[in-house]
Amino acid sequence: ATPQPASTLPPSPFKKTNTKKPQKHPLAPCVPSFMKSPDDQTGISGGVASFVCQALGEPKPRITWMKKGKKVSSQRFEVIEFDDGSGSVLRIQPLRTHRDEAVYECTAANSLGEINASAKLTVLEEEQIPHGFPSIDMGPQLKVVERTRTATMLCAASGNPDPEIFWLKDFLPVDIESSSGRIKQLRSGALQIENSEESDQGKYECVAVNSAGTRYSAPANLYVRGKTRRTSSLIIRRPPRLLSASRPGC
Repeated sequence: ATPQPASTLPPSPFKKTNTKKPQKHPLAPCVPSFMKSPDDQTGISGGVASFVCQALGEPKPRITWMKKGKKVSSQRFEVIEFDDGSGSVLRIQPLRTHRDEAVYECTAANSLGEINASAKLTVLEEEQIPHGFPSIDMGPQLKVVERTRTATMLCAASGNPDPEIFWLKDFLPVDIESSSGRIKQLRSGALQIENSEESDQGKYECVAVNSAGTRYSAPANLYVRGKTRRTSSLIIRRPPRLLSASRPGC
C-alpha cells in the first residue's frame, strides 16, 4: 500500500500518542495524562467498534467510560482492561445504528485530578457505506503452531485511500513495539510471530482503517502447543503409570 497524503490520514485508533512508559521505581505524585485517547470512528451496523483509552499518573489513574453522561452498560458493551493496568478498551458489538451513534467519553482520574477525552461513533447501514470504505479481502484463519516456531496470521485489505492495518489479540491492540522484534507486521499486513510462546495464544482480529471508516475481520484463534517428543515402541509398552511419570509437562 502506498503512503497516504497527510490530509487523508485517518486517526490511528490503536496507536499510542504518548509512548512514555510507566516507571517501575516509586514516583512523585502526578496528575493523569493520556498515553492514548479515543478517536472518532465510523463503523457498520452489525459490525464492531473499539475505543482505546490509556493514561499515566501517580497514583495510577482509574479509567471509566461514559455515554451521554452515564456509565456505559449494555450486553453489547464490553470493557477490556490492559494487563499493566494502564487503561482499557471499550468494545461495542454488534453495532446498532440509532442506539450506538453517540459521543463516548473516557475519564482518567486519581486523587490529584481528572482528565477527559471524547470520541464520536458513527454507524452506517449497508446502503450508506461510501465508495472506498475498507474491505477485508483476506482475514486470519485458525492456526496451530508448535512452541518456538513462527506463526503468521494473514490479513489483506483494500479501500480508497489504502487502509492501514492494525491487529487485536483478545480485543486489545497487539503491542509490537515492546516485543523486542519477535512480533512484526509485514508490509502485506500479515502479523508474524517468531519463537511462539504460550502467551501468544489467543483470538486475533485484523482491523482496516482509512478516512472512510473502519472494518474488522472475523476473529481467528491461534493455538500454541508444547513440542511433542517421539516415543519408541518400547516405551509405549510400559505400564501407564510410568508413561505419565516420564511425560514432560506442558
